[in-house]
Amino acid sequence: MTVRFDLTDARERALAEYMQTLDVKKYHSRNNFIIEALAEYVELQSITREQHEEDIRNIIREEMRACFAEANFAPQPLSTTPALTAEQQEEAEQDILDDLKMFD
Repeated sequence: MTVRFDLTDARERALAEYMQTLDVKKYHSRNNFIIEALAEYVELQSITREQHEEDIRNIIREEMRACFAEANFAPQPLSTTPALTAEQQEEAEQDILDDLKMFD
């Protein structure tokens, strides 16, 4: 089997150029690369929509777990208001009593 590229077609020309720069040490040969690429393509075509959707759900679940694992859900300490001095407490109570006198 021979593979020919139409060099007047931009997509095919780009693929032909890629094949020329292919690292044959990594893929053993251009022939092996094409066989592996074709096998991957055929496998992807056989995956059903439901399988794709399940893969997407699993990815989302994994990402959410990772986000929740990094999130700090520990209760935050309540900001403590400084305690009033006895004099300030007495003044505040007197202010309240004065305000209540308006309703007599």
